[in-house]
Amino acid sequence: MRYCLLLLVFAQSVCAQDAPRVLPDAGRAPVWTTRKVVATGVVGCLLAGSLVGSYNDWWKDSAEPFHFVDDGLFQNYSLGVDKIGHAYTSYFYFHSFRNLLLWGGYDTSAAFWVAGGTAAFFALSIEVGDGLSPFGFSLYDLAFNIGGLGYAMAQVAVPCLRDFSLKWSYVPSGGYRWPPHFTDHYDAHTYWLTVNVHNLLPDEWSICWPEFIQLAVGYGVNKGYTRRELVVGLDLNIGALRVESPELKLLRDTVNLFHLPSPAVKMTENERPRWHWVHTN
Repeated sequence: MRYCLLLLVFAQSVCAQDAPRVLPDAGRAPVWTTRKVVATGVVGCLLAGSLVGSYNDWWKDSAEPFHFVDDGLFQNYSLGVDKIGHAYTSYFYFHSFRNLLLWGGYDTSAAFWVAGGTAAFFALSIEVGDGLSPFGFSLYDLAFNIGGLGYAMAQVAVPCLRDFSLKWSYVPSGGYRWPPHFTDHYDAHTYWLTVNVHNLLPDEWSICWPEFIQLAVGYGVNKGYTRRELVVGLDLNIGALRVESPELKLLRDTVNLFHLPSPAVKMTENERPRWHWVHTN
């Protein structure tokens, strides 16, 4: 009988070890830190502000029945600069939103999908708004928006794509004004594809190429949207700066979405190439 009692006690202790334990944090709601609330609020305000600004700039008092439009792709009024602008806008919104959410404490998966969904919602909202206005719903615009967003999301999943980034520079001839009206001055836009040469070189050669210098190819228009421009030059890779502060990292990664003035050669249709020690526009 004594041995039976000992076996019973031993069996109970083994079962107790295998039984699921109730953790102190089980059932608790996710923790919303101050930074997480701020990050969520900033993303929401940027999205809402962009939609309100679009309404005031383009759609207010101009309602029409929903309709589609074929605006000519790269043979349209801006020679396609607006199309690349659509791609870059989705690209920029995804990366800037994701960076904000990561800074706020979201896990990588949540930041990825929330940023992607928010950027996609904005892109679709803009096209639906255009479809209900004189501009019309452009499938080309939507395709470039999806392409820019898709590439931005792919950069997160495929590390080698991070060596090829999109950037933007905007230098209006009449100076910067507030509020800005970017679509009124497409000749002030240049959209860039940058190449991180340092990362692409073999290890024994990469030490010869500085991390903070990249190659860049830009596209824009000039002469009243009548001539295309190709720009080949250098790009400053702000992302190569080593910083520890989460706030500085957020600032660094945001600034690195823009092309800063750098040496370049500009080639305009029907004109000779021109060298710029500091290319602005």
